[in-house]
Amino acid sequence: MRVHLGHISSLDIMAKTLELFSPGTLVGMECVLMAVDAGVIPEGIRVICCAGTERGLDTAWIVRSAASANIFHPEKGFRFIELLAKPAIAVNPTVGISYIR
Repeated sequence: MRVHLGHISSLDIMAKTLELFSPGTLVGMECVLMAVDAGVIPEGIRVICCAGTERGLDTAWIVRSAASANIFHPEKGFRFIELLAKPAIAVNPTVGISYIR
C-alpha cells in the first residue's frame, strides 16, 4: 500500500489484488476503463485487453467494457470474462514507492 500518501484506500487494495494475477491485469483493466470514459469504445461490449510492464506485453484478457463510474454495477459493470495469457510468474517491477507489508 502507498505509504507516501499517509493512508490506505480501497483502490490501493483493489490494485494490489489485481497485481496478484499480474501487473498487466491491473493495467489492462485501467486501459479499458479509460477508453470507455474517453468514448473510444462503447460500454458493455467484449474487448480484448492486452498489457504488461516495461519488460513487454505479457497479459491478455477478454473483458466486458465499462465506464469507471459503473465499475461495480451489477449489469453494466466491468467483468473479466476469460484469461488468454499471463506470465507463469508475475514479477512486479520496482517503481520506488514504499509499501506496508
